[in-house]
Amino acid sequence: MSVTAKDDLLMTILKCGSLDLGLIDSVGYDFCDIISQLDDMPIQEIGINGLMRAVVDFGIIQIREAVDRRICELEAIPNERELDDEEELELAALRLLAPDEDIQSYHNCIDTHVWFEHHGSLYRRYLEEAVDDFEEGTGFSIDGDWEE
Repeated sequence: MSVTAKDDLLMTILKCGSLDLGLIDSVGYDFCDIISQLDDMPIQEIGINGLMRAVVDFGIIQIREAVDRRICELEAIPNERELDDEEELELAALRLLAPDEDIQSYHNCIDTHVWFEHHGSLYRRYLEEAVDDFEEGTGFSIDGDWEE
């Protein structure tokens, strides 16, 4: 496999190998949003692992916002009617979630992976669309025990 000048440039800037560049191709989020999180640190200092950490962090922010939105929706229902039992259970479950703590990742180029440390089944049950969006946006499946 020959390396293009573009790939060579990216490998130099990101301090990675040609196979590691595949991580970038699988990202579905807009890189403008990702790069804006890097606190004005030059990309050369970030490397591929720092860049992919920023991608995962951005995805976690999206999940956190989905949790917050759903909690707000459920908390607004009593203004119109009583919550049913399933809604009460969902609201209690959502209040347990802390995406920044529940979602963990390990970054080592193509060996990078993401998993649920806690509450994986609750995320899958109540926030399946947000989890799917995370996986599509980051290019990483979230591993973990789905049974709790």
